[in-house]
Amino acid sequence: MLKYYILLLNNLKKSLSYLLIFSIFLSCSTDQEEIYLASYKEDYLTIEKVLLEMPDNVSDSASYVSEYINKWLRDKVVVNKAKLYIDEQEVSLLESVEKYKNNLLIYRYQKELIDNQFDTTVNKADIKSYYKEYITNFILHKDIIKARLIVLDKDALIKVKIESLISAQTNKNLNELTDICEMYAVNYFLNDSAWVYCSDFSYKLPFSERESNKILSRTNKTHTFIDDNFVYILFVKDYQIKGSNSPLPFVFNNIRSLLQNKNKIKFINDIEDKLYQKSISSGDIKIY
Repeated sequence: MLKYYILLLNNLKKSLSYLLIFSIFLSCSTDQEEIYLASYKEDYLTIEKVLLEMPDNVSDSASYVSEYINKWLRDKVVVNKAKLYIDEQEVSLLESVEKYKNNLLIYRYQKELIDNQFDTTVNKADIKSYYKEYITNFILHKDIIKARLIVLDKDALIKVKIESLISAQTNKNLNELTDICEMYAVNYFLNDSAWVYCSDFSYKLPFSERESNKILSRTNKTHTFIDDNFVYILFVKDYQIKGSNSPLPFVFNNIRSLLQNKNKIKFINDIEDKLYQKSISSGDIKIY
């Protein structure tokens, strides 16, 4: 019987409407009786409970239900045993439960405020100001590079043409380069406006450490490397060496996230302060 319901779950979980139909079907077919999936002594696990807690992105409903039942039963067995040794009315236990409940309520209230009232916008001026003030916190731990990389089959006849276009800056030449790459390249990366770690390129390239150091010695320079199977054409637009300051664009998103978190904390603290002061003014708070 359980396998039958699980099989239905796999098909019916696809949409909420199907689930509602399923629930109606169950209710009608059982004269309003609940459908039990498992029980431990006088506790029963209903299929409705499992459905309500099943995430929307579950790919294998049968496995989820099976694991849920197993976890539910194991928890019931362990809790029942624990009750023989632990007094449920013990003051410290009740206080811990109350503290956990209060913390959970506060967390959910804060999340509700942030989701619905918090402005996630961070001004670019604030990001730049923070970057300048804390520039020593943004030291590069690895070399970074702005570059383009195109990988061709070793016998490709388009190599010379690509070498002449890879440093192109006009839209016309860039469009031509992109078209050629789509037709002939084994792999390619053309976004030389973004800073990336040099290691993201170097692990793909057949060169020695000495050649790697040579690459990071000149900007706007094209380098070509060949191995047994491929030709690698690399254009280095710019670079920054490990130990130097990170360029602002490279850490821009990190700083924005950091400031967002700081703003969230201030936002929550301000609301809590207002609630606290309001309670004092209304006389709800008394300190003896």
